[in-house]
Amino acid sequence: FITKFEKNNNMILGLFFRSYKCYKNAQFIPFAKNNLENLNVFIGNNGVGKSSILEALDTFFNNSEWTIHYDSNKKDAFVAPLFIYENDEAKEMFGNNYETIKMISDVVWSISITSNSNYKKSYEKFFELRDKLIHLKETHIIFSFAKYFENSGQSLAPFDGSIRSILNDDDKILIDDTLIKKIKDEFLSKISFIYIPVETSISDFLKLEAKSMQDLMKLDIKEDITKSLNQKRISRKNNGREKKLSLLDIINENLEKFISNIEETIQTLDNDYNFSKEHKQKLNLTANHITNVIIEAYFSKRRLKKGKKPITTLSSGERKRALIDITYAFLKQSSDLGIEVILAIDEPESSLHISQHYEQFNKLNILCEDFKIQTFITTHWYGSLPIFKDGILHHILNENETPKISQFNLLNYFEERGSHPDDIHLKSFYDLSSSILSSLRLHNTNWLLVEGNEDRKYLDYYLSLKNCKILPLGGSTIVKKIYEYLYLPLSQKSESKNISGKVFCLIDTDNQGIKLNTSNENLDNSLMIRRLQFDNIEQKIKLKRTIDEFKSETEIEECLEPKLFYNALKNVTNATNDNILKETLNAFEFDKKVKTSFIKGDYSILNHLGNGRNAREDKELIINFINRNKSLIADDYVKQKSIETPEWVN
Repeated sequence: FITKFEKNNNMILGLFFRSYKCYKNAQFIPFAKNNLENLNVFIGNNGVGKSSILEALDTFFNNSEWTIHYDSNKKDAFVAPLFIYENDEAKEMFGNNYETIKMISDVVWSISITSNSNYKKSYEKFFELRDKLIHLKETHIIFSFAKYFENSGQSLAPFDGSIRSILNDDDKILIDDTLIKKIKDEFLSKISFIYIPVETSISDFLKLEAKSMQDLMKLDIKEDITKSLNQKRISRKNNGREKKLSLLDIINENLEKFISNIEETIQTLDNDYNFSKEHKQKLNLTANHITNVIIEAYFSKRRLKKGKKPITTLSSGERKRALIDITYAFLKQSSDLGIEVILAIDEPESSLHISQHYEQFNKLNILCEDFKIQTFITTHWYGSLPIFKDGILHHILNENETPKISQFNLLNYFEERGSHPDDIHLKSFYDLSSSILSSLRLHNTNWLLVEGNEDRKYLDYYLSLKNCKILPLGGSTIVKKIYEYLYLPLSQKSESKNISGKVFCLIDTDNQGIKLNTSNENLDNSLMIRRLQFDNIEQKIKLKRTIDEFKSETEIEECLEPKLFYNALKNVTNATNDNILKETLNAFEFDKKVKTSFIKGDYSILNHLGNGRNAREDKELIINFINRNKSLIADDYVKQKSIETPEWVN
């Protein structure tokens, strides 16, 4: 069971940069559209500038090597991530400097695109994004820090000049390099940007004493060591009185005795020799001095293995998989790492067999969706796109040696065709289908393909199936499309004889319906597609073929245990501050005779009590609430104990 965290309101909102690799001119790349998103996926051909964006962030956070655009002035090169933080989180992050960063944020929120002629030319996308998020102005702060290639000074680029000009006129504050460095260093000390390039030394990355692994460690480990060092539990008598000492006290005492003895001996040769402490240095060791050394020394004796094989002996694909697995395991272990982790991975599918691509990307999806880790991914495996529920897709083209970036919401991406490049659609379906086919052939994996994440939650609750993956695809049209892509190869005897895994496609029934481009909806039990359908004669849910005549709207929320669904609806409603909604739901009583979980229609689980209220309007209000809160209702539903599994599930 994975505990869901609240939506991450603290993240990198975008990137200002100039003269970095193939990006010559100053520009802003937004990492959000209309909402704050944890996931950014970059796709495009080789050499168009996907990895450059991740590398620029790594240069800022980890001082990695700069790569300057070949035709640029080095003095102009800079990288400046734009951050957004919720006010309460920012107060904890910045402490006494919060009021200063809040004033800086106020300038960034209010600065005009016409303030500087370069703003409109280079940073128009920033102003577009900021205006879309202006409703967050009272609850969030936004700010940026810059890193230059040659200039070692401090900057709040790209609006540094405007910020200093506005705030330095106020006698209450002076924005200078010293203050900016202090705020920046304190902020960055609480963030770990973990970048995994394609050519990374995975065996070095996975050493438990490495910084990347220590950043992923549960904070309690360091706290426990510190506590052990400081706890007063060693008794010693001094002049007849008992005194309690810590292990740290004993270590410092013994070291001091050793230094004193050495100093006495060397002074017999020349009295000028001494071991005086450095200026402003504390004389004794602290727990912090020792803790990291202990962790490094202990974990340097342990190396990750798979079975009896050291990681270094595995193939590059297996090492890449191990890297994602251990990152996933560390982050899953604890939500309180004591440090904010941002993950950037270049081509997670690199060197990995196609049958394992889905599993690799699904782990990353869980990090984004359930653990709220901001994640940046570059990929050539477009089969990942239907898997991701939320996030931003960046499609990069290189036109006349200038990268051109188009951005789309991953949510319902495949249902909103519009201006999307057609090759992305085709390749996405092909890549995902190929991955499913490979897993059927090599691992005998079974697949249950459904429309949405709520379908997955309900079916996962009822079906304890081993070696079965439940994959939400974002709509019936995508489930249909994947079915059609799988149909042709699975219908070939040469292909199907080596396959024992099965694929079941399940969709809702809507008024429009879907029309398959295949004649068969049941392929030797290896591939099947069915839709949920309420039979009003027998008053139960059935699994029907798409071509069957009788069709009435049926969603999975209407096919569940009625009492459990009513309880979930009641619980989620009571958790809101909407008193009108609560009063509306209380105008109904639960109908014990109904066998399904319909809200609308003649077979509703809600029986209106009257009391002078309009039953149709009351029910419409509740249905609209359900449509907006399907995920929360599903979460509450699966926490309850099942009374009787629906017949169609069996």
